Amino acid sequence: MKRSLLAQIKNEWRDNLWLVVALTVVTGLIWGASVMFYRTIKPTLLPRGFEYKNVYTLSLKQVSKSSPYYTEIASDEYTKASYDDFKSLITRLRENPNVEKVAFHWSATPYTLNYNGGSLARTDVKDSITYTANVRYGSPDIAGVLGYESVTGKTTEQLTEILRRGELLVGDSWTYRESGRDVMDLLGKTVILNNDTSHIYRVGDIIRNVRRMDFEDSWGGTAIVPLSEDTPWGDVVIKIKDGHDNRFKEDFRNDRSLRRQRNIYFSDLTRLADTREVVQRSGFTSQHMLICLMSFLLLTIFLGLLGTFWFRIQQRIGEIAIRKVNGATKGDIFRRVLGEGMILLLVASLAMSVIIWPFAKFFTDMLQSTYLEMFIFEFIAIGLVALGIVLSLWYPAAKAMRIEPAIALKSE
Repeated sequence: MKRSLLAQIKNEWRDNLWLVVALTVVTGLIWGASVMFYRTIKPTLLPRGFEYKNVYTLSLKQVSKSSPYYTEIASDEYTKASYDDFKSLITRLRENPNVEKVAFHWSATPYTLNYNGGSLARTDVKDSITYTANVRYGSPDIAGVLGYESVTGKTTEQLTEILRRGELLVGDSWTYRESGRDVMDLLGKTVILNNDTSHIYRVGDIIRNVRRMDFEDSWGGTAIVPLSEDTPWGDVVIKIKDGHDNRFKEDFRNDRSLRRQRNIYFSDLTRLADTREVVQRSGFTSQHMLICLMSFLLLTIFLGLLGTFWFRIQQRIGEIAIRKVNGATKGDIFRRVLGEGMILLLVASLAMSVIIWPFAKFFTDMLQSTYLEMFIFEFIAIGLVALGIVLSLWYPAAKAMRIEPAIALKSE
């Protein structure tokens, strides 16, 4: 049976050649589209490295000297007064019953697409490969406000104490690992930031890499640099207790002491989740568009397979009838037509692999993918085409087998 099937495929090589070419192109399209789709949504499946729920941001502003609301302060006392006023505002926010944690920072909040690039170099060894990082400056409590997660099992309180000691938190960088270095080798080591030997830091712990947004790959690392609590300055980020959002907004609106102290004040109270929605709107749109395109591609391919194999079955109604007369069961016939389709798909898959895999390095670099991902999605693409062939053959083959041999052979 198998020998005769292979002989039949060989005898009909002209028709089968075009079908193999079509299956090769179709499988390759599904393969490429699947990898691209996965690369688009993959970052959203990875840990963000932070929490955004119940988090609010505040911008620090200063009253202009030309404003009628400006409070006169001696010039030699102005800087100290500003620090003291900022401390007072921070203290009042922390004492608010609706607030869980408060931190001040410089460009440390996600979803603002801020990038302060820097590099960390170990001081104990001469290494040409440095740790590339998005440098974020924040007070120790920022670890609890944004929910940094230690990869070594430390708690949020321990991370806060590490920052309070003046040590760094370094992200588990994929890029650093790709360069052949283990991020864990930095733990406990002293490093310099941006070749500035006047400040030497110790790496206190390794945390999950903090990304700027959900749709962005963590191509670089993260370095959380602590800010001194003695001279606080910068914008503010707040963690509100669960379910207390509206209460805090009312307090912030009605209580002037939460907003202003002499010549400094807070403005732009913004929920980080709202910033996330605005910044990532284009990403969500692209994701939905890709889902629609993938669905349309699969539907088009399925309809093409259905038409192709329906036509092939219609041409073989007489052959099916003869096999039924010679004692072939419906199962025998269906296994034969299905086996033919699978053999042609196997040939097409081998041809596709021979064509594409020599250029795999180019595709992995372009799509920022790995060989394992490409290998997995090749099998997924072959599986989807195989499923399409089975579904395309099932109904026309079943319909052809219901035709009585005498009627099927009437025109012969």
